[in-house]
Amino acid sequence: MRTTSVVRKALCIAALAGSGFLLQGCSTVKLAYNQAPQLAYWQLNNHLDLSQDQAERVRDALDELHQWHRGNMLLRHAALLQQLQQQLPSAMTPEQACNAYAEVRGQIEKVLAQAEPSLAWLATQLTDAQIRNLQKKQARSNADWKKEWLDVTPEQLGEHRFKQLVSRAEGFYGTLDAPQKAALRSFIAQSSFDAQRTYAERLRRQQDLVQTLQAIAQNRSDTEQAHRLVRGYLDRLNTSPDAAYQRYARTLVKEGCEGFSSAHNAMTPAQRSRAVQPVKGYADDFLVLAAR
Repeated sequence: MRTTSVVRKALCIAALAGSGFLLQGCSTVKLAYNQAPQLAYWQLNNHLDLSQDQAERVRDALDELHQWHRGNMLLRHAALLQQLQQQLPSAMTPEQACNAYAEVRGQIEKVLAQAEPSLAWLATQLTDAQIRNLQKKQARSNADWKKEWLDVTPEQLGEHRFKQLVSRAEGFYGTLDAPQKAALRSFIAQSSFDAQRTYAERLRRQQDLVQTLQAIAQNRSDTEQAHRLVRGYLDRLNTSPDAAYQRYARTLVKEGCEGFSSAHNAMTPAQRSRAVQPVKGYADDFLVLAAR
């Protein structure tokens, strides 16, 4: 259930510092934020085919979450972006990048915790047919993921990642020259990213969600159990129960922070100054939105 997808997009400029350009591209913050309830509803309905009664309750819950977020999180988002704005003109260490990444994760976890009661309620309302519909959507999404990340040669995968990183970096820094592109290629060459391992964890999370919903469906009237099961699922979503994957994920974060630091430090002063402008714009957007 992608209830935080809009929040992630709105925060991605800050998370950029801690991810080595590994996140999805950012969208316009004001537009994305103001449409957050509608976009989140569309995602849920697309995956679950909500009934009319479910849809009404879900829309109300998303509106409430949106208002809570506006009053409790936007200023924190703005503060993080303002901090990043001050750091960008200078060289940045991997530790600075990882601090920004950790703060983003912490903020998203707060949103998930706030959404948990509504998620638990929805889980108790889902029919077997809706859970099967979710599984079909997962299968289609997995086919697309495999086509992009697994059904390619190592050379094609490396080039695909390079083009993505260049595109995202140029969105902030402007046109990259040879030294910056070399830093990105070096990051990819040394990366521990394993598409097969990442795909296996993707499947685990999807199966975990389905099994959680099926367990709740066995006794939909037990709301306490539903809350406990949803909370457990969110915990496992945040931290995989697979110890080997935990080590792999920590390695990717560490490499991402180092990769960002290396690429950022290869930028010219003019490129770093250019990157400040969108960060300032997003921070200003959050402050305006928080005041409404």
